[in-house]
Amino acid sequence: MLHMVIMRHSPESCPGRPENQNVVACVNKMQELTAERNIKTVGSWADPPAHVNYLLVDAPSAHVVQAVLMESGVSAYASTEVHPVISIGDSSS
Repeated sequence: MLHMVIMRHSPESCPGRPENQNVVACVNKMQELTAERNIKTVGSWADPPAHVNYLLVDAPSAHVVQAVLMESGVSAYASTEVHPVISIGDSSS
């Protein structure tokens, strides 16, 4: 099932800031966990001025996605939303 993950962080916790390497470590851990939990990344986008990231994943459930966000530590630096989504006009999804 497809899930749109929206992650918002503050300018102070932005992973683009050199002093925030701990955030980058959490993102790297999140990528490791997604591979372990059979979560496939379909696409990802960033809106740097708004400090928002979008991640489209194919995962067994929203609960699995949320668990990865919590376990990786990302949720300590960003507010997250996980929305189950479908492709419009594609009967295979």
